[in-house]
Amino acid sequence: MSRPATALFPGAFQPPHGAHLAAVHYLASRADVGEVVVVITNRNRGIPGTTLSLDARLSQRIWQIYLEGTERVRTEIAPHTAVAHALDYLGRAPSGSRLIYCIGEQDLADGDSRFDDLPRQGRERGIDVEVVAAPTAGILVRATALRRCIARGESGREEFISGLPDTLSDDQRARVWALCREGVREVCDLARERLESRLTEAGIGEIGDITCVDRSRIDPVFRLAMADGRRLLARYAGDAEGDDGGHGMARKPRRALKVERRALAALREHAALGVELAGEIWFERRKGVLVMDELLPDGESLADALVTARSIAPAMAQLGRFLAGCHRLQPTHLRNSDDEDRTHWSQRSRELGAAVASLPAFATLLARSEAAAGNALCWLHAVATAVRIDGDRLGVVDFEHAASWGDPALDLGMLSGDCLAIAIAHRCEALALAGIEALWASYDADRLPRDPGMAGRAAGWAAVGCGRRLAALGRACPAGVDRLWALAADGRQQAATAAESIAALRSIAA
Repeated sequence: MSRPATALFPGAFQPPHGAHLAAVHYLASRADVGEVVVVITNRNRGIPGTTLSLDARLSQRIWQIYLEGTERVRTEIAPHTAVAHALDYLGRAPSGSRLIYCIGEQDLADGDSRFDDLPRQGRERGIDVEVVAAPTAGILVRATALRRCIARGESGREEFISGLPDTLSDDQRARVWALCREGVREVCDLARERLESRLTEAGIGEIGDITCVDRSRIDPVFRLAMADGRRLLARYAGDAEGDDGGHGMARKPRRALKVERRALAALREHAALGVELAGEIWFERRKGVLVMDELLPDGESLADALVTARSIAPAMAQLGRFLAGCHRLQPTHLRNSDDEDRTHWSQRSRELGAAVASLPAFATLLARSEAAAGNALCWLHAVATAVRIDGDRLGVVDFEHAASWGDPALDLGMLSGDCLAIAIAHRCEALALAGIEALWASYDADRLPRDPGMAGRAAGWAAVGCGRRLAALGRACPAGVDRLWALAADGRQQAATAAESIAALRSIAA
C-alpha cells in the first residue's frame, strides 16, 4: 500500500474565503491524503486604494477559525513566499514520499512554470508528485474584493460576510469580521516592523532612528539614522504585489529594485558623467529590501533651490552633461529582456502623458518618439525633486523607471517642463528659464550623434512635463503651451531648433 500523501495548498489567503476552504475540504476528503498543509505567504497584502494592510498572522488566525473541528489539516507561515516554501518540500521529502500540490484552476489550465516540471523532478528523487487544481465549488469571490470591503468599515460588512464559507456559523463569521477590522494596520507600520528585524539580521549596524519618508506608498522608503552617524535610505518592497494587487501599479515594486540597481551599476562604470550616485549598502532580493546611502543629506532638491529663488543654472548645466552621457550609453536590458525594456518604455511614456492623452498632438509626439527610440540609458524620471544639490556637488536619485531603450528627448523635455511648471507656480520664471537654457546648451554640446528632430520632440515632452507638474499642483496649463506642441507636430518643412524650443518655453512664462 502506498504511503499517504502530503497535500500542499500555498497562497496569500488575505483573507481566506469560501473557495479556499472548499479546496482544503476537497484535499482532506481524498482517501490517499494523510495531511493537508495550508502554506501562507509571509507577506502583508495591502487594501487597494488605501495605505492599510493585512498580515500573514491574521490569515493564520482566520484559518484556525475555519478549521475548527477539522482533522489532518494544519497551517504554516512561509519564511518568504508560500509557493517557494511549498516547493522546498520536494527537496526535503524522503524517497518514496507522495506530494500533492494544489494550485488555482486557471493557473493549471494556463500552465505555471513553477509547477509544470514538478512531476519529472519528483521522479528523479523517487517521489510521486501530483499537481491538481483547487476546486472553487462555483465560488467567484476574490480576496482583493474582500479587502476592499474591510476598508469600507460597517458599510462593507454584509458583502464581506457573504464571501465567507457557507459552512461557518454566525458566531464564526462575526469573529472573522472582528479579526479583520481590528487587525488592519498601516502599510508603513507593518513594513517598519519587518524592515527592522531584517536589517538586524543583515548586520548593517545599530539603528538610532527609523522614519518613513512617504506614508502614502505601498512600497515605503525609510530614512535610517545610524548610531555611527551614517544616514541611509531603505526601500522595502517585500509586501507590495504591483499590478495584481489592485493598486493600479504597472510593475511589481520588487522588480523595480532590480532595475534601480542595474541602472546605477551601468552609471557607476562611467564616473565621468559628473554627478554623484547613491552607494549600495545591502540588497536582499527575496525579501525585497534595498539599503543605500542617503545622497547629499545636508543638501536640497533642485525643486527646493528653485522655490527659494536660488540660481539653478550651474546645476542644470551639469545635468545637461549627465543626460547626454546617459544617452550615449548602450547598456544591456535592465529588466529580464530587451523586449521588456521596450515595452516598459512604451508604457512609461504613455503613463507620463496621461493628463494629455486625449490630445491629438500627444499621439503625434508618441509616434515620433517611438520612431526615434533606440538603445540608450533613459532615466524616464527626469524631475526636479530627483536631483540633489549641496554647494557645487550634484546628485541624481530614483532610477526605478529607467530603461535601456527609449527616446532621449523625453528626459530633456520632461525635466525642462517640470522646472518651468514649478517656476510658474512660485513666480520664479526667470531663474528657471536661465537653468533650462544652460541645460539645453550643455546637452547639445555633449550629445552625439546629432538628431535633427530632437529639439522638436523635446519641446513636446516639455509640454507634457509642464502639464503633469501643474496638474499635480492643481493648476491649469498656460495657453502658451500650444507653441511647444506646434514644434513637436508633423508637417513642418524644417525640424525645430533648440532656439525655437527655448523661445517657446519663454513664451509660456511670459
